[in-house]
Amino acid sequence: MTPAGAKYPNMSRVPLQPDPQAVRGFLLYARSGGVLMTLVGVAVLVGWWWDIRLLITVGPGQEAMKASAAIGFVLSGLALLASLRGQPGPLRWGQGLSLAVAVLGLANLAQDWWRLELDLDRVFNDSATLRNGWPSVRMSQATASAFFLLGLLGFLTSSRRWLWLRELVAVSLLATAMFALAAHGFVLAGETSTAFHPVAIHTAILLLIAALGWMSSQPTTGLTRIATADTLGGVFARRLALAALLLPVAFTFAFKALQSRLGATEVFALSLAALFTGGSMAWMVWWVANLLDRTERQRREAAMLRDDARTDVLTGLANRRAFDAMLEPLLHGRREHDAGFSLLLLDVDFFKSYNDQFGHQAGDQALRHTGRLLRAALRPGDVAARYGGEEFAVLLPDTDAPAALKVAERILADFRAFRWPLRPITLSIGAAEARKHDTAPYLLHRADAALYQAKRAGRDRVMPA
Repeated sequence: MTPAGAKYPNMSRVPLQPDPQAVRGFLLYARSGGVLMTLVGVAVLVGWWWDIRLLITVGPGQEAMKASAAIGFVLSGLALLASLRGQPGPLRWGQGLSLAVAVLGLANLAQDWWRLELDLDRVFNDSATLRNGWPSVRMSQATASAFFLLGLLGFLTSSRRWLWLRELVAVSLLATAMFALAAHGFVLAGETSTAFHPVAIHTAILLLIAALGWMSSQPTTGLTRIATADTLGGVFARRLALAALLLPVAFTFAFKALQSRLGATEVFALSLAALFTGGSMAWMVWWVANLLDRTERQRREAAMLRDDARTDVLTGLANRRAFDAMLEPLLHGRREHDAGFSLLLLDVDFFKSYNDQFGHQAGDQALRHTGRLLRAALRPGDVAARYGGEEFAVLLPDTDAPAALKVAERILADFRAFRWPLRPITLSIGAAEARKHDTAPYLLHRADAALYQAKRAGRDRVMPA
């Protein structure tokens, strides 16, 4: 039988279909991320304005989120929520607010590069703030760079253009946020200095949430297209991607804390880190292998059920349903593309008397031998089917009438040469080459008429239609 991919070459190019439930989940995450950025940004601004330390830091001794960073999160959160509306007006608002975030990041970079003073300093960095020992409201260079990337990501996503650049910016922002979180792991574990220490920990967390939120707002494009696909790869991406992002940060914090705060030696801490990293990877491999095993077993069971529905149990050949399904595409190809083929109808001679003489079990065994002989006599692309009772049909693609007669003669010779256990069995065959405007009933009628002529002529022979 011809493989499905050979008969239908476009099957391998079927596009990925998104999982509706996964798409809804990603959009819900994006909406939640926009709300969270907006609320946290507003809360931090209130803390700066009213000098409420609890709203600005996540704990005693921790770095405060800068007021300009809070403004950036408010703008980016509102831009993300506007972009999710998907309408021209809100999309333009999303683009404008995202540009403002990018400009805010550049402005903070400019303050450090060219020592510029902006009005933002005078609004929040008042005498009360200086008196209480609060740090400057300016972002660090690392944070300012991250906000420039965040604004650019929002603008590109809202614009629905330049997908490759959008994905590049998203990955860069994710890398920045993850690096900042890993650096904070060292700080929390007891290190006194690190290059990313000026990035507040809640700023780094919100940058990670923001990057993932903007990527999730377009769940059927870019990198998230794979994660929302209704395929096994989509399942892996949804369940393992976030863990793969967060585990290195968690391990960095845990083993640096073990070394710095509990006095463990570096060798002991690194050994534990290797053990837990290897264990986590082994667990992920086991989980993936278990899912693949379960999926493969389900696929095989489905294939068996499908094959059972299209296979004759006694002979192992295609059944009548499968034969009808294969005949129609061949007829269509004959009409539309002039792709010729031929049909053989075969009938076991004197099968009723064989059953009456030797019994039904012997008759079933004779039909099994018939199926094996037909499979052995045909090419890989040919199709043999049990058409009903002791009648069989053979489809011969790309075969004209003379070639079909040669195939029929070869089948007859194989039956004559076979050492039948009880008595010799022969076939009568009718051969018909498909014509351009043949329908299935008419082609079968012509082949059946030729089969009847073969029987009238003495059986054990082939007759052309």
